[in-house]
Amino acid sequence: MKPLAARPPASFEFREIIYEKETPIPGAAMITINRPAFYNAYSTGALLELAAAFGDAALDDRVGVIVFTGAGDRAFCTGGDVREYAAEYVSHPRDYWKYMGCFRAYLESILNCGKPVIARINGMAAGGGNESQLACDISLAADHAVLKQ
Repeated sequence: MKPLAARPPASFEFREIIYEKETPIPGAAMITINRPAFYNAYSTGALLELAAAFGDAALDDRVGVIVFTGAGDRAFCTGGDVREYAAEYVSHPRDYWKYMGCFRAYLESILNCGKPVIARINGMAAGGGNESQLACDISLAADHAVLKQ
């Protein structure tokens, strides 16, 4: 089991998300879950990266609004990566609370960032993905978007 870190390296070399502050919209930061092969399901690492990106955007005075989306056009986010659950947490159920702490910190990073967060729903938003878009201030959905809980 990999140890959980509070924040990724200061360089923000994310592996599972894309965090952009130089966008075509002045003053807007874009945070993208970048796991389209997994319908943008978040892993523990992705949750840590998301919380760090939202935290950084919250503290950056150049950012006035945050746009949150998923890579590709099939899914905004389909919640937690059940493959990771099976591989990491079924054999170590005592560690599941750590994962839920990461999930809670991620949602709180959206809720408490102090800036408007727009969910750009470009496909499925299911389970924790639906909860993610509900944490945002505004949700804009493509015509083909589906919300499920």
